[in-house]
Amino acid sequence: MTSRHALFVVALCTLALTLFACVEPEPYSPPPVVDYSSPPPSPPPTFYFVNVSGLALREGPTTAAPQITSLNFNDQVEILDTSGSWARVRVTNLGLTGWASMRYLQPMPSDRPRPVPSKRPSAPKKETPPPAPKAM
Repeated sequence: MTSRHALFVVALCTLALTLFACVEPEPYSPPPVVDYSSPPPSPPPTFYFVNVSGLALREGPTTAAPQITSLNFNDQVEILDTSGSWARVRVTNLGLTGWASMRYLQPMPSDRPRPVPSKRPSAPKKETPPPAPKAM
């Protein structure tokens, strides 16, 4: 290495030491403490309104489940859970809990009840002729 190079390296090192010595390191700050002991706030309740006259409130999510009561048009319910097309609801004004078809619930009150499709009449039963008498 030539003396010129050596002098350049010494000057460069001196400059680097001067610059880094002037910069003060930031004081250590610990990461923020997260409190996991309390759960996050629960979302506000989800309210819906009955959009038919006479909606069955049932003990389970099926039409075969026993009926608890009948809900009136525009009754307010709080949805607690869902299962398929059924919702487990709490009836706001009665305090009852049961299952109702979500087809007949909507997020806003309505002006008039929605028509409920009537049950299709069952196909007429074909009469079967009585068995022919047996020959003896």
